[in-house]
Amino acid sequence: MSTSHTINIGATNTTTVIVLNTQSAIKLTGANFPAWKVQFMALLVGRQDQLILHAILSSVAAEVVTMLGNVKNSKDAWDVLNTMFASKTRSRIMHLKERLTRTTKGSKSVSEYLQGIKSISDELAVINTPLDDVDLVIHALNGLGSEFKEVSAALRTRENPIGFAELHDMLVDYENFLQRDSEPTLISTAHVAYRGKTGPHKKSYTYHRGTSSSNHRSTSPGHNKKTICQFCDIPGHSAKVCYKLHGYPSKRHSRPSAHSAIQTPHAVDTYWILDSGATHHITNNLDDLHLTTPYHGMDKITIGDGTGLPITHTGLEDKGASSKRIA
Repeated sequence: MSTSHTINIGATNTTTVIVLNTQSAIKLTGANFPAWKVQFMALLVGRQDQLILHAILSSVAAEVVTMLGNVKNSKDAWDVLNTMFASKTRSRIMHLKERLTRTTKGSKSVSEYLQGIKSISDELAVINTPLDDVDLVIHALNGLGSEFKEVSAALRTRENPIGFAELHDMLVDYENFLQRDSEPTLISTAHVAYRGKTGPHKKSYTYHRGTSSSNHRSTSPGHNKKTICQFCDIPGHSAKVCYKLHGYPSKRHSRPSAHSAIQTPHAVDTYWILDSGATHHITNNLDDLHLTTPYHGMDKITIGDGTGLPITHTGLEDKGASSKRIA
């Protein structure tokens, strides 16, 4: 939409027509004075004073027009606006640069963080204080977290400067790499061995037959008799596991002998079974078994030093709603 003003000068019939394209004119506010000033410096050169004044009044916001009520000509209006908004522009420049310095990535994504920096840069450009790409890249790198320190160091030592758009692509790719690298990896459960509560003449080991491909060794009945302790001369174990040499394990502080350790919350009941997904467990206490059955098979439990332990009973463990096979 355009507005036409027709002015008769003197007694002549000469008509001067000035067309102001108000649809594309920038309305002056407290934040865009430099851009508005540049627009009108190019628009009003050589125009009549009252037309210039009218153009100024029509291009400012309603709250600014009230401050120009006493001006007589375009120069007065121009001086008032320059006095009112020039100092505000300098303050806004300082405010925007301080915001840029304090902007950090934090919990935002790389795209959100860089868009915030670019938005501040665009506001500075509107008030005639544009930042070049080098300054913009430095501000962006300074606000990244410690997880980006490797890529940040590489970009700072780069021989050829990087543009802001290229920086955006590189940081987004690196962010995707970090997300993939931090995804949890599922680890399958392997064999787990434990020592539970024991007495002077009891040994406890844990063994399970799961769905994993484990080789279960069976030994002949005389295998453990062939192993004689070099310390106490008692058959059935070696000096590596001799309780007379190494001491009996504490009843209150049971410790696992393989991959997992769990401290029982109460000293009264030291019975526990790790929920490893195994279908079979081992206990040295028949009180832990429900519906026990004597075992007469030839299978034995083979431990790490090659010693075979006999299986005496099988049964079910009943703790709450779950029941598991216990050997």
